[in-house]
Amino acid sequence: MIIILLVTFLLLIIINIPIVFSLALACLFALLYDSGIPLTIIPQRMFNGLDSFPLLAIPFFILAGAIMDRGGVSVKIINLADKLVGHIRGGLAMITVVASMIFSSMTGSSTAATAAIGKIVVPPMNKKGYSRGFSAALVAASGSLGSVIPPSITLIIFGVVASASIGKLLIGGLLPGILLGISLMVASYIISVIKKYPAEERSSLKELGKSFVDAILALLMPIIMLGGIMLGIFTATEAAVVAIVYGMVVGMFIYKKLKIKDLPEIFYETILISSMVVLIIGVADLFGWLVTSQQLPQLIGGFITSLTTNPYLILLIILLFLLFVGLFMEAAAAIIILTPVLLPITNSMGVDPVHFGVIMIAALAIGVITPPMGVNLFVASAITNLNINIVIKHIWPFVLALVIALFVIAYVPVITTWLPSFIE
Repeated sequence: MIIILLVTFLLLIIINIPIVFSLALACLFALLYDSGIPLTIIPQRMFNGLDSFPLLAIPFFILAGAIMDRGGVSVKIINLADKLVGHIRGGLAMITVVASMIFSSMTGSSTAATAAIGKIVVPPMNKKGYSRGFSAALVAASGSLGSVIPPSITLIIFGVVASASIGKLLIGGLLPGILLGISLMVASYIISVIKKYPAEERSSLKELGKSFVDAILALLMPIIMLGGIMLGIFTATEAAVVAIVYGMVVGMFIYKKLKIKDLPEIFYETILISSMVVLIIGVADLFGWLVTSQQLPQLIGGFITSLTTNPYLILLIILLFLLFVGLFMEAAAAIIILTPVLLPITNSMGVDPVHFGVIMIAALAIGVITPPMGVNLFVASAITNLNINIVIKHIWPFVLALVIALFVIAYVPVITTWLPSFIE
C-alpha cells in the first residue's frame, strides 16, 4: 500500500498534476488497493485535518496583510527603511530587505511580501542602475522571509500538525527571521560593492525621526500581536483578528488609503488564497495519516539511524532532505506530510519541537526561491516583466546566504528557543 501511495504521488508530480490533486489521487488509489479500509475515511480524515481552531489564524492573517497593504502601509515601511539603511552601499537593496522583513511581520506570507514590496522598489532600483535580474532576485529572496518571521502561516500549520505551541513557534521565528534577513543584506552588500551599485544620501536624524513617526502605526501592529501572545493576553488566532481590526482602523481613518469599496476585492482575494491553503491541509492530513498508519516514520527513522547515530549528522541529513523536498513541493503540503515522519526522529534526539519547526520552515522557505517550483521566482518575474531564467541566474548568491544562515539556526538552537522560553 505504501509503495502504491508514494509511487503514484511521485508519478503525478512528474507529469505536472497540481500538488493537491496528486495527494488526493495517490490516497484514493492506495485505499482502493487495500479494501480493508473504507473510502469513507477520506472525508473523515480531511475534516479531522481542518477541525482545528488555530487554523482560523490563517485566513485572518491573510486578510490582515491584505488590509494593511491596501491601507498604504507598504509605502510607510519603505520610507522608513530608506532612512535607516539607504546610505549603505547598495542602499536600495538594503531598503528592499528591511522593508520585506517589516512587511513580512504583518502578512505572514512570502508571496504577499514579494508582490507588495517588489512593485514599489524595483522601478527605482532599475533607474539607479541596478541590474534588473539582481532586483528581481533580491525581491524574491527577501519575500521568502515571510515564511519565517511571525505571523508565519507555515509556522501555524506546523504547530497544528505537531501539536506544538503556536504562540511559541511564532515568537521563536522572530530572531531566526532577522538572521536570515541579515544574511541577505550581507550578500546584497557584497554584490553591490562588486557591481559598484550606488548608495543613497545619508538622512539626517530629523528626517529619520519623521519617517519613524509616519510609520509608527504600521510598526505597532506586529508589536501588539507578538506582545499580546507573549504576555498571554490573546492566542495567535485572536491576535490575527486584532490585526484585522487595527489594520482597518489605521487604513480607513488615519492613513485614509483604504476605502469601503476596496473590501469586496480584499475579501475575494483572501478567500481564494485561504481556500487553496485549506484544501492542501485537508488532503495532506489524509496523506499523512496513511503514511503514519503504514509505519513509514519508523522505517525512515530506522534507515537514518542505521547510517549514523551522531545527532549532528542526523540533523544534517534532515536539513539536506528538507532542502531537496523544497525544490519540488509546496511548503504547506511538505509540512503536513513530513512532520509526522521527521518529528519523532528529532524528538528522540532531544531537539525542541519549536526549534525543529523553525528549522523546517526555514529550510522549506528556501524552496520558494529555487527552481523548478520556486513560487517567489514566478511572482518576481511577473512584477518585473523579466524572463524567469534571468531571475534564476541571479538568485544563487541569495540562496547560498540563506543556506548558511539556516545551518547557523539549526546548530545554535538558542537563537530559536530563547524568546519562547519567556512564555509560560
